[in-house]
Amino acid sequence: MSIRWPKHFTLHLTHNPHKASYRTVQEEIDDEEHGYTMDRWVSAEQREKAISTNECWILQWYPETPVGFCLLSAADLDVLLAAALDQKQWKGALNSPL
Repeated sequence: MSIRWPKHFTLHLTHNPHKASYRTVQEEIDDEEHGYTMDRWVSAEQREKAISTNECWILQWYPETPVGFCLLSAADLDVLLAAALDQKQWKGALNSPL
């Protein structure tokens, strides 16, 4: 199996981090936790699916340096990876250092 990743310096793929603290996707969204904020979902449909299934994939990658990173979330891994490979999605995913 071959997986295409977005261009990156370093990359982190996480599945269901909310479950490590016995929480739901909805609770993480309500509290605006890292990776669950409204602007990080690849689509409203993926956010709603994540809420209904309690499944969440989060991809955080640093495209050029270890400073600024991109972050996207989705209920489905294939949808998440497709969005990460689409550089037009990066504008919403990019997080600049403070």
